Amino acid sequence: TWCLRFHVLKNILHQYLSESLPHTTPNEVSAQIDFSYISDYIELNNLPSRPLAPSVGWNSEFNIVVDENACTKYNLEEKYGLSGTKLDRLSSEDRVLAQQGKPRTISCQIVLGAQLTRCDKCLSNVNPHSSPELLIPQPLEPNERIIIHFHGGAYCVGERSLTHLYIYAHISSRAGLRVFSPNYRLAPRHCFPSHLHDCVISYLHIVSCGFKPENIILAGDSAGGALAVELLMILKEMSLLKPAGLVLISPWVDSTCVGKSWTTNQGFDYLPGLSFEDPFHPTRMFYAAGTPFSESMLEELKCPLVSPIFGDLGDMPPMLIQMGEYELLSDDIHAFAAKVKQQNSHSPNAVEIEVYDKMPHVFVMFDFMDEAQRAFASFGRFVRAIFDH
Repeated sequence: TWCLRFHVLKNILHQYLSESLPHTTPNEVSAQIDFSYISDYIELNNLPSRPLAPSVGWNSEFNIVVDENACTKYNLEEKYGLSGTKLDRLSSEDRVLAQQGKPRTISCQIVLGAQLTRCDKCLSNVNPHSSPELLIPQPLEPNERIIIHFHGGAYCVGERSLTHLYIYAHISSRAGLRVFSPNYRLAPRHCFPSHLHDCVISYLHIVSCGFKPENIILAGDSAGGALAVELLMILKEMSLLKPAGLVLISPWVDSTCVGKSWTTNQGFDYLPGLSFEDPFHPTRMFYAAGTPFSESMLEELKCPLVSPIFGDLGDMPPMLIQMGEYELLSDDIHAFAAKVKQQNSHSPNAVEIEVYDKMPHVFVMFDFMDEAQRAFASFGRFVRAIFDH
């Protein structure tokens, strides 16, 4: 059904994303740009955490302390080259800070949907006012199930986003589970792989709290969808147990942005089509802000920990992908789903893909639309099917 509110908001968002940064800046002056100023500008839009309306749900923020136990040695250089080296460097930096008694922290959200009908047996007919432990990241019973959702925002925005809190609340209500989401570090102040490193730490923290991998659903939208797949790749290389399932909403799985839909769907999606010659292209901003674009950078972007479509997608848990018909990422997502299906041919239900008619990128943030509500319902159905199997 045509909706004026939806089209007005979509057009405003397109205009903001197109005009908020000087996208006509030439590639040659990339190194001269003060990205610390850009970071300050972006952080002005990342507001402090706000409470949800009780009619929507409840949320709370807490910090993970990155102590020495959280400083995992990745040993991924042989498999992932420069990306593996960068991850180990970040882990070493965290270890030094911890040893100096100055450990950094990662802020996180935990969200409980207001319409929760079943949140494992122990969560029936209760709320955080009478049971404050619901907003503490500890299992309420030995086999509690939980969703870990990585937010999108091109790795540059989305932290503490009220839009994302609403998404988590809807997901929580439909799936009957609590939702945990880390506020990972953002570019361009913290470029690749800071966001991935923080998500690995956050996932392992939830496991260390007592949540079992087989009781965890990984999820993510846009950039967060890529993070979820990249985390699975790292868990596989480290011989750690994988989660029970994976839900990806409009996942940004190819940072090289080569699909034809990046051109053919311009004018339908709110995302602007940008050139890699633009220093403010989202890929360049999150990967190596201030570095001029080159063929060598393009090759680096094909590392699976940057663009998971180029990786080994075998041995994945059951996967649900939700996307909009009109999004710029359409061709890349379809190619990703086809590769997952091909590399998991022994599992006929390896991937389920839902394409929502005439919808843009991460359309679920327009939660007043019927398509968004159908997607939330399908998310819940998928999760229940995994755990009721």
